Parts: sequence; structure tokens; C-alpha cells
Amino acid sequence: MHRRLAIVSASLTLVFIILLIARALPAPPPSSAAVGAMGHGPAVVLVHGLGSDYDDWLPVARDLARDHRVVFVELPGHGMAPMTMPFALEQAALALDRALAEQAPGPVILVGHSVGGLVATAEALHSPGRVRGLVLVETALSPQLSRGEADTLLQQFDHDWDGTLHSVYSSFGRDSLQGERLWARASQVEREKMRAWIPIALDADLSDAASGLTMPVLAVLAPRSWDGNETWEHAAKALGYARIPRLRGIRIQNCGHFIMLDRPRRLAEAIRRFSAGVDEAYALR
Repeated sequence: MHRRLAIVSASLTLVFIILLIARALPAPPPSSAAVGAMGHGPAVVLVHGLGSDYDDWLPVARDLARDHRVVFVELPGHGMAPMTMPFALEQAALALDRALAEQAPGPVILVGHSVGGLVATAEALHSPGRVRGLVLVETALSPQLSRGEADTLLQQFDHDWDGTLHSVYSSFGRDSLQGERLWARASQVEREKMRAWIPIALDADLSDAASGLTMPVLAVLAPRSWDGNETWEHAAKALGYARIPRLRGIRIQNCGHFIMLDRPRRLAEAIRRFSAGVDEAYALR
């Protein structure tokens, strides 16, 4: 009897130790989130934003696919892309890194919208050899709310999830109709997964690390992020771009936060010209 108890005790101790070790280890990164590609030519990888979908990129992708290979990537927790808990920006970047390795092994033009731009920036910092040019579409690299404002917004989400999500996403639309559509789609993302992303969207700060971006960077902004009466220098500082070594910014008029929906041809042309300019720079080396 004593021997059996000793064996059981030792087994339970071993299980306990294994569980402690497992909890101490970082969560594995999500698997690749590449969902398809179209066209032929230099690779352009498109990453959508939080609560969005790769479908948003289709109008831009069809234009770019005339002379580029366009790869779509989903953020973890969206569509079919898996997501592990607890979640962090680094895991999203690792998932993107896997997608690049599988779908576009050579250096790419990496394009991210909004929070997708944060993920793209983290990947460009982590694996600069994979990225020959970075395009940030309506992306802020530094928090746009104060600590108190961010805490209040998180409390509002926890108190009234549906109402707060509606308020936030409807404000992203160029008009009320588009705002309702954006909210309806964002509400389809599982609440637990969406909630895990929100602190990243509010708090992530890559403004200092951005000094390590060695590739050319293009910031594409709407008037809501770069007011017509504001200098580029002031806008760049406010958005956390000030330390990026090789940066150019353009403002596209008559659009809201989702430039790819409102001005797809103009955005596709901006990406195409940027890609060509990066190719020329590489050729001169």
C-alpha cells in the first residue's frame, strides 16, 4: 500500500512539474495565415486590419495583379487564421513570417492596413531580409490615446461590448452606410479573439524601434490622419514615424480610414510606383 501511494505521489509530482514548465514556456506562434495569391511579377503581400477581412484588398489586388504577384494574409483570429491565447503582437508577426516564407520566399513589398500595418512593421523589424519595402496604410506606430483614454475605452468594451464596437467601427466609415458595414463585419470576429487584439491596437508602440527599419517605407494616409492644414513633419511625429530613416508620406483625398475601399485605383498606383522605385534603388546598388 505504501509503495502504491509513493508511486501515485511521484506521478502527481511529475505531472505538476510538467504543467509548471508548460505554463512557463511561451505560447507557440499561430500557423501561417496566407489565404491565396493572384498575378505574376514582384511579390506584394497585403495584410488587412483588425476586424476586417482580406476581401477589402480585392479591388487593389486586381489592379496590382496586372504586373505583380499579390499575396493575401489574414490576421490571427480572423477568417480561418488560428490564434493562440494569451496573444501578443510578436505572435502575429511570427504568423506573418511563416506566410512570407511559404508564399513569397524572396524579399517582398509588405503592405499593412491599420493594425495590420503594426504587424507588418513588427515583421520588417524582426526579419528585414524578407521585406524590400514597407507600405503603411492608415497605420499609427505610437498610441493615439492617452493611458487614461485607453483604459476608459477598454472599460467601455467590457461594460457594453456591442455598443462600443459599433461606436468605434462606425466612425471608421467614409459615411454612415459604410460605417454600419464595417461594424457588421467586425462583429463577426469572435469576441474573445477581438478583445485580445484591442490592447495591442491601443498600446503597441513601435515608434522608437522604427529607427531600425532599413528598407524604404511609404506611409499612405487619409485626411482623417493627416489633416490638410497639418505639415507632414507634424503628422509623422504624431503617428510615430519620426525616427524612420527612409520615409515618404502621401495623402489620398476623398476617403476614410479604409482607403483600399474608397480609392482602390489611387492606392494601387501608389503601391506600384513605390515598388518600382524600390526596384530601381536595388538595381543601383
